[in-house]
Amino acid sequence: MKKIIYLLFLVLLSSCNENSKNEKYEKKSVENKFSLLIPESLGLTNKLNSIASIQFENTNQDFYIMVLDESKDTFTKAVNNKIYNTTTDLDGYYKVIVNHFKEITSKDFKVYNIQKKKINHSNAIVFSMSGINDGYPAFYRYAVIESNKRYYQIMSWTNNIARAEIY
Repeated sequence: MKKIIYLLFLVLLSSCNENSKNEKYEKKSVENKFSLLIPESLGLTNKLNSIASIQFENTNQDFYIMVLDESKDTFTKAVNNKIYNTTTDLDGYYKVIVNHFKEITSKDFKVYNIQKKKINHSNAIVFSMSGINDGYPAFYRYAVIESNKRYYQIMSWTNNIARAEIY
């Protein structure tokens, strides 16, 4: 199923990009799975995460975006095999992500602005996280989206919390 995640990225980008009103966007597609709008100021990279479906960065602006996806079957098997102690639904997937960030964030970890919503007819949880990671303050705007067969994680972040607008 091809997913178009335009609106989500406009929301995510407005959360972290101080010039979002003047920014031009490009449509990027990933293997007939999904497409999204990305600011032209971000360049494609493969250095952020080896398992990301697609990833972008602007190191001058300290702004990054990454999309990860996995099949719902894979997640369900991991829960059934007791790799994760959670439920096999979107809420359980969200909890796994938040717990992962809580484990890797050294201090001041917070999750806030949690919203359950529909994005292109798919259930989603959109939220913010912040804390100290590798000695630097970090702000994340995150979305977890459930399609019929896959879960998508869409993350934008900056290490310059003072620049991030929190909605």
